[in-house]
Amino acid sequence: MTYANDVFERSVREWLHADAEHRVPDHLDAVLRLTSVQRQWPAWSSLERWLPMDTTFRPRFFQTPRLSQVLLVGAVILALVAALLLYAGSQQHRLPPPFGVARNGALVSSADGDILTIEPSTGRRTTVVGGDTFDFGPLFSRDGTRFSFLRVPPSGCGKPDCGLILAVANADGTAIRELTPGLERLDSVDWSPDGSRIAILTAPPDGPGHTIAIVAVDGSGMHALDLGRPAVEPNWLPPSGDEIVFRGEQLSADDPPAGIFAVRSDGTHLRPILTRATDYRSPAVAPDGHAVTYQDTGPDNIFQVHILDLRTGEDRVLPRPADTAALGAVFSPDGRLVVYIRAYPDNTIQLAVAPADGSSTGTAIGPHAPFLGPEGPTINNYLWSPDGTAILANYDADKAARLVPIDGSPAVELARGDLAFPAYQRLAP
Repeated sequence: MTYANDVFERSVREWLHADAEHRVPDHLDAVLRLTSVQRQWPAWSSLERWLPMDTTFRPRFFQTPRLSQVLLVGAVILALVAALLLYAGSQQHRLPPPFGVARNGALVSSADGDILTIEPSTGRRTTVVGGDTFDFGPLFSRDGTRFSFLRVPPSGCGKPDCGLILAVANADGTAIRELTPGLERLDSVDWSPDGSRIAILTAPPDGPGHTIAIVAVDGSGMHALDLGRPAVEPNWLPPSGDEIVFRGEQLSADDPPAGIFAVRSDGTHLRPILTRATDYRSPAVAPDGHAVTYQDTGPDNIFQVHILDLRTGEDRVLPRPADTAALGAVFSPDGRLVVYIRAYPDNTIQLAVAPADGSSTGTAIGPHAPFLGPEGPTINNYLWSPDGTAILANYDADKAARLVPIDGSPAVELARGDLAFPAYQRLAP
C-alpha cells in the first residue's frame, strides 16, 4: 500500500522541522497561553589493595633507622602524594570530547515551565531552574559544563509576539544568563564543539522563514548569517566545527532551489552539498563528520531516509519495513546506528533504531504514539544518551519525557508536563 499525499504532504511538511534532534517545536502559542538528572553517580576512586602479610616476619624493635632511610621514605611518600593530587585534579577537570561516545551524566527535563534533574532509578526530581519564569528545552553543551534553554519573556514587551529568550546556566542550574532579547521564531539550538557559540534559528530581518544566527555564550552578542535564502536545521559539522550544515528552503519562486549546504560560522564560503528536486528534510551529521542523513519523498510517495557519504558522494536509502515511512534519522554517538521515526498505516508512529550501514531495517522501540497532535508530531526532540544505550524523547500526546533503551527494555517516564523536553549531560569516559 502507499500513503496518500493528503496524509504526508498536507500535514507533515509544516511540522517536520520539529522532529529531529535539538529541534524546538512551534509551541510558542501554547507557551504564551500557559504563561497569562539523574544525579551523577559517585566516582569510586578508592580501590581496595590486598596486602599479603608475611607470617615469618619478625620486627626488630630496637634498631634505629638510618637518616638516609628516613629521607628516602619521606621522598617516596611526598612523590606518591603529589601523584595522587595530580591524578585527582586531572579527573576533576577532564572534559569529554565534543563528539563520540561519552559517559552519562546528569539527566534533566523541562516540564510546566521549570527545569528538573531526574534520577530514573528512584524517580526523584529536583528543580534546578524554577520561579516565576517559564523555561523549557534544556540542551547540554558538548563538554557537559553548561546547558542552554529557552525562556518566555515577561509580558508587556510592547509587541503582539514577544518571542523567546535564549539563556544558559551551569550544569547544576546556577549562574543563569540570558544571551538574547526576545527573538521571534527562535528554534533549533545547537552548541558549537568548543562550547563558545550556539547556532540558532530566528526570524530574518525581512521576509518569511528563518535565518541562522550565531550567539556568543560569553554574552558578547549575536550575528545573523547573510545566506541569501531561508535556512533551517543548522548542525555544526564535526570534528572541528569550522562549518555549519543546514537545509536551504525554497519558500517562494524567488528563492534558490532547496538543498543541503555548508557555510562557515561567519557566513562566508557558502557551498552546496546536495541540490536537486527534493526537500532534504531533517539533515543531521555523523559524529565523525563523514556523513549526513536527510529525508525526502521516495518514488512510492512515502517518506524515506537517505545517508549521504560526504567523502565519496554515495547516497543510499535506509531500508525500512514494508508499509512504513521513515522520518528524521539521527546518528548514534559512535556513528554505527541511527534512530528515526517510523510511521505506520494506522497513523501511529514509533522510534526505531537501525544500522547506519543499511544492513537491516532495524528494530522499533518504545511506545506507539499518534502521528500528529495539535502542536505537530507527537514524538519529537529525540536524541541519544551519551553512551549510546538509550534515546531521550518528548511524547507530546501525553506530555511526557521518556528514556527509551535501545535493547527493547520498557521505556522510563522521566517527567510529565507541558513541553517536557529531556536532555543528558556528557561526561568524560
